[in-house]
Amino acid sequence: MVEIAESLLDENRTLSFRMQGNSMFPTMKDGDLGHVEKCTHDELKIGDVVVFKANEILVAHRLTDIFYQKGIRVFETKGDKNNFHDAPFTSEELVGKITSIQRKNRLRRLDSPLMRFQRFTSTYFSFLLIPAFDLYIRLKNRINRLNSGFRSLKNNLSVVSENSGKILLKNAVLAVLQGIIPFAIIVCIKFLIDQLTKPIIPNSNQQLIFILFLILTALVFLTSAILSEINSYFSEKLSQSVSKHIYDKLHSKHVLLDLSNYENPDKQDKIHRAVQEASYRPLKIMNELLLGIKSVASALFLLGLFVSIRWYLVLVLLVAIIPGILVRLKFSQKLYKLKEIQSTKEREMYYYNRILTGFPFAKELKLFGFAGFFKKRFTDVQNTLFDQKIELRKSELRLGIFAQVFAILLIFISLGFVSMLKMKGEISIGTVVLFFFAFQRGYSVLNDFFRSITQIVEDNTFLKDFIEFLNISTKSRVSAAADLTFGLKNEIRFENVSFKYETSKRNVLKSVNITIPAGKTVAFVGANGSGKTTMIKLLCGFYEPNSGKISIDGINASELGQSVICKNITAVFQDFALYNLMALENLGLGNAEIPFDLAKAKEAARKAGIDDILEKLPDGYNTLLGNLFKGGEELSIGQWQKIAIARAFYRDSPLILMDEPSSALDAESEKQIINSLKKLSHQKTAVIISHRLTTVQWADLIYFFKEGEVIESGTHSDLMALKGCYFELFQTANTRFE
Repeated sequence: MVEIAESLLDENRTLSFRMQGNSMFPTMKDGDLGHVEKCTHDELKIGDVVVFKANEILVAHRLTDIFYQKGIRVFETKGDKNNFHDAPFTSEELVGKITSIQRKNRLRRLDSPLMRFQRFTSTYFSFLLIPAFDLYIRLKNRINRLNSGFRSLKNNLSVVSENSGKILLKNAVLAVLQGIIPFAIIVCIKFLIDQLTKPIIPNSNQQLIFILFLILTALVFLTSAILSEINSYFSEKLSQSVSKHIYDKLHSKHVLLDLSNYENPDKQDKIHRAVQEASYRPLKIMNELLLGIKSVASALFLLGLFVSIRWYLVLVLLVAIIPGILVRLKFSQKLYKLKEIQSTKEREMYYYNRILTGFPFAKELKLFGFAGFFKKRFTDVQNTLFDQKIELRKSELRLGIFAQVFAILLIFISLGFVSMLKMKGEISIGTVVLFFFAFQRGYSVLNDFFRSITQIVEDNTFLKDFIEFLNISTKSRVSAAADLTFGLKNEIRFENVSFKYETSKRNVLKSVNITIPAGKTVAFVGANGSGKTTMIKLLCGFYEPNSGKISIDGINASELGQSVICKNITAVFQDFALYNLMALENLGLGNAEIPFDLAKAKEAARKAGIDDILEKLPDGYNTLLGNLFKGGEELSIGQWQKIAIARAFYRDSPLILMDEPSSALDAESEKQIINSLKKLSHQKTAVIISHRLTTVQWADLIYFFKEGEVIESGTHSDLMALKGCYFELFQTANTRFE
């Protein structure tokens, strides 16, 4: 870019550069456009703003000196807001000088009176102006951060409370009432004490007034108790409403996420934090908001009480809690940064915990006796995370204790002051009691208020991870144009398709060109890592090629959209999932958009060779499969694979994809499945991946992959006659079998 800029300036063009930073404040600010013209060193004078190269970037600073060093002309510059000079440079580094700047569509020439005045003040009074400019920029940045934080909080709250507006309003009204009631009780007690301490006047209504105040106090107490019960009910309603809404958003987003997000460690860290925080942060920020509303109501009522005694005592109360607020704000930011740093290690810890507690690892854990190894790994990571958190809390504890000592000292000085007022007879004993209770409660209320503010700031910071997760872009197009439908009457074509995963530097597929004829069975064979499974993922629309295209009957697959493609595909993957559901539901998931059909499920099970097993289960097709829940019946891994294949029969789609469909089956079951697959793929298009060449011999067309390229293609007979890589693989497989 620097070379391009220099070449354009050599052609006597004027270039515009976007300024970054505030080293030339206030002459130039961050975001200003500086217009640069080419100049020679003879045209420069002290005070010009010159552009020069420094560490392969362009810098615009004010020229402060020109001198000779070993016979070479040298320039020295300095930013108007900098206390230090830049390293001297020669004519070779000089690019040009700024003649004007543009700020918010307003052009300002550097030779204008205002700019000349700024040059004068920056040159001769920088020692006074720089500290002032620094303070101004810090304040401005702080205000911008506050505005940004407020906008972020407003947006985040709107997302969290999207379906809970009415119930949130009811909780807010209750919070206001609950904020006022405790102080109303204190006022009632004050009047009761004043009545009790009054001299008894014969024939007065003093007793009646006391009884009325007593009844009023009882009613306020009763109101407080009733409000507490009502609040518990509406809090639970709010909790359920928010939780349902958040989990709905969380699950809906996971469904739309591209697979690449689950294969990228950095994105997995973000997803981990989002899922972790989504479980409680949204509800927590709502509760903190309600606590803040309650505290504001209390504070306003409290303000009226203090004004009735001595208004300036409110200031004492505010000063008392400021140190605690600053401590919380400081450490909430540090806590977020720590959580961000710890994301990877936390996932590592959860992974070791899953190994130690999960059933899939239990057999090998006991057999090989490596539990101690993973326990040590878990403990080491756990200790590292805990030590970092404890160190942070230790720093917070020291400052927190200082803040509390400061607050208590001020409070008791205030209490002493009010007691002196009573001794002088300026206030009643009831007012003293009112103040004691009000100050104690007031300190708690204001503490709660500012704690809720700092907690909202903290929760909003953490909630950012969840909001960012919801805003993750999805590359796959999930809907097709209205006039496009999935036909598959002719063929599927891969044209010069290349692909690599986000986290990898190598191409998994390299300019692949193949044709999958409609109604035929095609097999992909080759060594592990040759790109076969990636082809299946591309066919399903989980990824899009980095280059080239995939077309179905001449229509680009990306235009059809992933959802349309997936509705017309059935697949059995080598890493198929085990669902702890009823047998009927397990098969019915093949087409969950329609009601589960028992007759259809039985037919699918028969074709997959699993019907005899399912019929013998305690409740037949209504038996829960797996051992995760009580009453479940566990199957062997081969039987689970047959369940996955039966699901494919149940779906009955025009395009069938099989990735190692018989990997977990014995020879007899494999033979049965091959016959079933032949039936399944009859008059349909099928793509099969298998290391067992007996599974693919009957395919109409075989493609042999090696290191992401197709190096052989043809029928089984063609490839055997070719005596190439496929022939060698087949011979090796036969030798192993013998």
